[in-house]
Amino acid sequence: MSPKIKKLVNRKAHKKKLERELEKAKRRREVPEEVKKLVKEIDVEVKKLADIFRLVLKYKVVFRGKGLEFYGLRQYEEGDDASLIDWKSTLRVNAGGTITKLYVKVFEQERDLDVVVMVDASPTMLFGTAKRLKSEYATLIAGAITYATLENGDNAGIIMFSDKINRFVPPLKESAHYYRILSAMLDRRNWKGKKDFSSALDFAVKILRRETMLFIISDFIGLQGDWEDKLRMASSKFEGVLGIMVRDRRDIELPKGTGYYRLKDPLTGKVMEVDLDKYAEEYKREALKQMKMVEKGFHRAGVHLLKYITDEPFVKPIIHWLDVWAAGRGL
Repeated sequence: MSPKIKKLVNRKAHKKKLERELEKAKRRREVPEEVKKLVKEIDVEVKKLADIFRLVLKYKVVFRGKGLEFYGLRQYEEGDDASLIDWKSTLRVNAGGTITKLYVKVFEQERDLDVVVMVDASPTMLFGTAKRLKSEYATLIAGAITYATLENGDNAGIIMFSDKINRFVPPLKESAHYYRILSAMLDRRNWKGKKDFSSALDFAVKILRRETMLFIISDFIGLQGDWEDKLRMASSKFEGVLGIMVRDRRDIELPKGTGYYRLKDPLTGKVMEVDLDKYAEEYKREALKQMKMVEKGFHRAGVHLLKYITDEPFVKPIIHWLDVWAAGRGL
């Protein structure tokens, strides 16, 4: 092969390699189909009702106080409170008569807020007899909170925990972070392990800023250790903490006429055959007792707990809690 032809072949091979690399880069930049599907579902479940926009607005009222002390001026950004526009400064800067830039007053109290959703990714969440698994329902709630946070211009992050931290996505405010968080929650590799709620709270208290709103989503089944003390520490440190209990109806009550079933404990792996009809009443009694125990633990720690079944809408109760929380802080 002559040097000229050899050079031409090498050039073509290099071109094909470059094209393959470009195609790979393009695929990396594209949003995965499963993420697109989840975004669409969040659109249907949340935006269609327009409640999410009320959540965004309520979020601004709760966390964007006007402060007590004037700090300075900055250029107006979309979503800022129009009442904070400093018209004298705006007119002085736009001396030509045509207003091209607006300026708002900044007060000392105004700051970025970190909103972090802490999601239980243990095996008990990978259960469901309705339209969605508990893990899928938790993902929808986390997606809605993340959307509202980023729309408000604050930082959104996520902690996925089991008996360890399966995934931590630090709080950021860039729009691409929305897809980053959804992708993390859709990654099956992040749903594994046992359950250690106490250690997860310990991690949150150590790693997150004081200016954090923490949403905790879990079925709160199989809790052990000093989780109540750790929850009290989180409540004392952060701007606010809200617990969101997610249960399937079969977590609470068994269907009649079921008979014998072979069951496996998702946390211990223990398998046994049980006559479900025989233990249906006791099962319901113990399930309600355990839920009440969790609720009392949250109350003692000074943290409100919302309770959901996976076929129920979730946005309005969160808005109501924000109302009550804001009123309690005099906002």
